[in-house]
Amino acid sequence: MKKRIPVIVISGFLGSGKTTFLRYLLKESNKKFGLIINEFGDVGIDGDLVKSCNDCNDSDEDCIIELNNGCLCCTVQDDFIPSIKSLLSFNSDIEAIIIETSGLALPLPLIQALNWPEIRTSIHLELVIGIVNGESMLEGSPINDLNEITNQYDELNKIDHNSSIDELFEEQLEVSDLILISRSDVLNENEFKSIQNTIKEKFNSTVPILKSLNGKIDLKYIFDIDLQKDNYKKFISEEHDHNHVELISDSIKLNYFLDKKEFENEIVNVLSEINILRIKGRMWIPSKSLPLQIQIVGKKINTWFEEAPLNCWRPIDGGGLELVIISFDNESIIKFRKKIKENFKILSIQK
Repeated sequence: MKKRIPVIVISGFLGSGKTTFLRYLLKESNKKFGLIINEFGDVGIDGDLVKSCNDCNDSDEDCIIELNNGCLCCTVQDDFIPSIKSLLSFNSDIEAIIIETSGLALPLPLIQALNWPEIRTSIHLELVIGIVNGESMLEGSPINDLNEITNQYDELNKIDHNSSIDELFEEQLEVSDLILISRSDVLNENEFKSIQNTIKEKFNSTVPILKSLNGKIDLKYIFDIDLQKDNYKKFISEEHDHNHVELISDSIKLNYFLDKKEFENEIVNVLSEINILRIKGRMWIPSKSLPLQIQIVGKKINTWFEEAPLNCWRPIDGGGLELVIISFDNESIIKFRKKIKENFKILSIQK
């Protein structure tokens, strides 16, 4: 009888550090993985970052499947089941499958989908990893600036999204067998222990809670020790109404660029009057051999230079900007596009 392939699920809210951890895992382990990367929006920035890591470049293209629907469990029959089957069909030598959920994904229905008859004889759930942004958790929130965003929607008489985000965040941690606190490099020991105690008390959790510095952890916690890896079973029989945080995404492309410092200064000005949940993308600067990678959560900006896949979008004249924007409503995205045009003095923005 053919051995079933183990599946590792990586979940966490927008900007928690899932892709950073996945890149470290791929580079430091000696295993052949099949990957399903679920994003929100039609531009696969996170998928490109994974492909750019060394081990992935050496792998067959068929080992990575990108799905841009925002929530795998909403499209089980159309996307998820065929993706699992495709990975198994084209990669007979893979040792494990890793599923990186979008920051909006509810992990429990995805875990339930792994037991569907079409695939359960070929795979089994090995481990669920939940990742938390430690810097944000100092403020008791899964994301920076959440209170500012929530206040904006209260003023607009829109639905309060905070409860939905809290429920999503709680489920991501409740079903986890291992919890990683990202950005631990900015935490002192007392701050880390405070976050650790908050999680333990809130979820009555006995699962390991580890520091993660730039995605790095001791991989023995994944491959070499016998963790209790069935925490999700406590919740698997619960009814699930599958309510979602309602978000809107958009993407823009510009044949326009600034240097790194100028861009960071200008984007701060753009975001000063608008509450955007998440921005990611890259900017091509003609004087630089590598594009500038851009990751923004709330008003927290992180940029660095790193190569991009050959088949990704590139500007016509050597300099340009590509962004994916995620917000609670379309009005904020319209304002963002308007501010980009004004601050960058752009006449038109490509759709």
